[in-house]
Amino acid sequence: MRIEEVQLKGFGKYQDAVFRFAPGINLFFAPNEAGKSTLLHGMIAALYGMKRDYVKTTRYLPEYEKYRPWQPGPYETIITYQLAGRTYRLHRSLLKEREEARLFLDPEWTELTDVYQEDRRKERNFIEKHLGLSRSLFTDVTWIRREPLAAGEHLMPALMTDTQETSPIANKILADLERDLSAIGKKEKAENTLLGKATALLSQKEAELRQAEVVSQEMSQLSRQLADWESERVSLEQLRHRLLQKKAYWAKREEEWQKRWQLSHSVPDEEQWRWWEETSFSQEERVLHQQTHAALHRLQIAEESEHEPMAPSQDQEMLRRLQTDYEQGVALRRQWEDAHVRLAQLAATTRRSESREPHQGLGWVAWLWTGAVASAGIGVISWLFEQSSSSAAAFALTAVLAAVAWFFGRKRKGRNLVDSLPSAEMMRIQEELAFLDDRLGALLSQWQMPDWEAFVEYREQRQKQFQEREGRHTAERISRQEEANKLIREWGTAVRECLTREKQAWGLQDWQRECARAEEQLQEVRERIAKATGQMEAHEGISVAQSRAEYEEAQAGLARLLEKREALQLARDALVEAMAEWNRDVSPGVNRQASLVMEKISEGRYREVRLDPRDSFSVKVLEPWNQRVLEQEHCSTGTQDQLYFAQRMALFHHVSQQTEPLPLFLDDHFVHYDQRRLERALAYLEEVSEEHQIFLFSCTDRELLVWERMLSASQRHQAHPLAEILA
Repeated sequence: MRIEEVQLKGFGKYQDAVFRFAPGINLFFAPNEAGKSTLLHGMIAALYGMKRDYVKTTRYLPEYEKYRPWQPGPYETIITYQLAGRTYRLHRSLLKEREEARLFLDPEWTELTDVYQEDRRKERNFIEKHLGLSRSLFTDVTWIRREPLAAGEHLMPALMTDTQETSPIANKILADLERDLSAIGKKEKAENTLLGKATALLSQKEAELRQAEVVSQEMSQLSRQLADWESERVSLEQLRHRLLQKKAYWAKREEEWQKRWQLSHSVPDEEQWRWWEETSFSQEERVLHQQTHAALHRLQIAEESEHEPMAPSQDQEMLRRLQTDYEQGVALRRQWEDAHVRLAQLAATTRRSESREPHQGLGWVAWLWTGAVASAGIGVISWLFEQSSSSAAAFALTAVLAAVAWFFGRKRKGRNLVDSLPSAEMMRIQEELAFLDDRLGALLSQWQMPDWEAFVEYREQRQKQFQEREGRHTAERISRQEEANKLIREWGTAVRECLTREKQAWGLQDWQRECARAEEQLQEVRERIAKATGQMEAHEGISVAQSRAEYEEAQAGLARLLEKREALQLARDALVEAMAEWNRDVSPGVNRQASLVMEKISEGRYREVRLDPRDSFSVKVLEPWNQRVLEQEHCSTGTQDQLYFAQRMALFHHVSQQTEPLPLFLDDHFVHYDQRRLERALAYLEEVSEEHQIFLFSCTDRELLVWERMLSASQRHQAHPLAEILA
C-alpha cells in the first residue's frame, strides 16, 4: 500500500492543505507545534475516520474534538492511495451531523461506495476490507511509538500463517466466528445481541399470549354483560319516555300555575274575577274569590251612594257664582277707590290755584282741603293693607271735606265755578262714585249682605264649609281605597298560599328525583356499554391461536439461536486450538524477526528478543554477558525505544507478508537515541524503504543530516520542510 496524496480540507490548523508523498522515505522536519502530529493524525483519519474500534455503538476518539477545524469550514479529508495495483480516492466528511465516506477508483473516478456492505454500526470500513486490519491494528503495526500495543488481544488472528506462506483465510474465519458469537451474545438480558433480542421477543410473545388469553376471557364476560346492559338500557329508555310525557303534562300545569301566580299580584277586573272563579283549583279558592269580589262590590256601591248627582253640582255652582261676584265686587271697589283718589288730587290742584290769588292766609277753607288730602292718603294706605272698613271711612271723609271746602271757597271768591274745568271733572267723578255705589249695593243685595265686609266673611265661610265637606269625602274615599287595597293584598296572599299548597300537593320533587335517577342510571348503562364496546373493538384483532403460534415460533427461534451459538463456540474453540498449534510454529518466526532487527540497530549487543502473544506481545530481551532475561521496562530509556522499534518492525514485516507492503509511520521516535543508535536505525530504515513507504516526523535536523546525501541522490525519497510548506 502506498499513499500518494492527502488533502486536508479542514483538519485542525490545516485548511485546504495538499501534501504529496514519495514512494520511499518522506522526512518531515519542523519545530514543535508546527503541525507534524496534526498531519499524521489527518492521514490516519483520512484512511479510517475518527471512531473507536471494538465497540458495539459509535464512539468517537478523544482527538475528534481536538482536531476540529480551527477556522469555519468543513471537517473533511481526501486521500489517494495505491493498493494491489489500483489507485483509490477516498473522500471523508468527519462531522458527526453529516458524516459520510465515498470511495472512487482512479482514473475514471468510478464510485465503489455501494460495493462495500455496511457493518452493524452502519459504516463501510474500506481500508479494513482491503487489508483485514482495523484502525487499532493498523496503527499498532504501522505506527512505531514508545507505548504498548493498543489492541494486542486482537492482533493474533492477523498474524495467522501456515508453515509455507501467508493464509488470511483462517484469520477471516476466526474473525467471522468471533463477530457472529459477539452478535449472538452470552447473556440473555443483553439488549444489543441476538440472544438478548430473541429472549426479549420470547418474553414479549409469552406476555402477549397471556394477555390474549386474559382478553379472550374478558371478551366472553363482556359479551354476556353487554346483553344484560342492553336489556337494562331498553327498560330505562321506556321509563324515561314515560317520564318525559309526564314532564310535558307538568310543564303545562307549571305554565298555568305561573300565570296565576303573576296575576295574583294585579287587581282583577270583572272579567278576570269571573276567570278566577271558573278556573279555581279548589272550593276554598273559589270561596276566596267570591268573598273578596263581593266585599269590593260593596265598597264601590257605598262610594257611589255618598255622591248624589245634584248636590256636588249645586255647591260647586254656588261657589262659582260667589267667586265671580267676589271678583266683580273687588273690581268695583278698586274703581271706587281710584275715583276717590282722583277726586282728592283734583281738590288739591284747586287749592293750589287759589293760593296763587291775593289772599290773606289760607283760612279755614285751606284747612278743609288739607284735611281732605290727608284723609285720602289714609284711605289709600288702609286699602293697601286690606283694611276695607278703614279705607271706606277715610274715603268718605275725604269726599265730605272736599265738598265743603269747594262750596265755601266758591262762595267766598264770589264767582261761579260750575262751568270751569275742575268743577266739571269733580262732578263727573261724583257721578262715577254714585254709579259704583249703586252697582256694589246691587251685588250685595243679591246675597242679602249689608256691606262688603259681611259679603267677604260669608264667602270665606262657604268656602271653608265646602273644603271641609270635600275633605271628609276625600278621607272616606281614601279609607275605602285603602280597604280595597287591603282586600286585594289579602286576596293575593291567600291565592298564592293556595297555589303553593297546590304545587306542594303535586309531588314534583319526587317526580324530579325519579327523572334524575332514571337519567343517571341510563347514562351509567350507556357508558358501560360504550366502554365495553370500545374494549371489544380494541381487542378485536387479538387472537389466542395467533398469539400461541407466535410464541411457539419465538421459542423455536431462541432454540435455533442457542444451537447456532453452541456450534459457533465449538468451531471457534477448534480453530483457537488449531491456532495454538500454529502459534508454536509462527512465534519463532516473529521472534527471529524481532531479534534480527534488534541485532542490527544495537550493533549485535542484543541478539535474543521474545514477544509474548499472551500478554499483548510484551517484549523481553536476553543480556548476552550474564544470560539474564530482562523485561522491557527494566531497560534504559534508549534500549526501551529500540525494543519498541524491534517489536513494531517484527509485527510490521509479518503482517505485510500476509497483505502487501504497508506504510510505516514514526513521530519523533528517535528523540532518545544517541547519534550511533540513530545512524544504525536510519540505516535499517533505508533497507526497509526499498519495499515500504516511510513517513518520519522529527522536530530536529539530525535525521536530515544523516540522510542528506541519500535524499538528494534518489528520486524515491523526499524531504519535506514543513515550515516552508505552510508558508
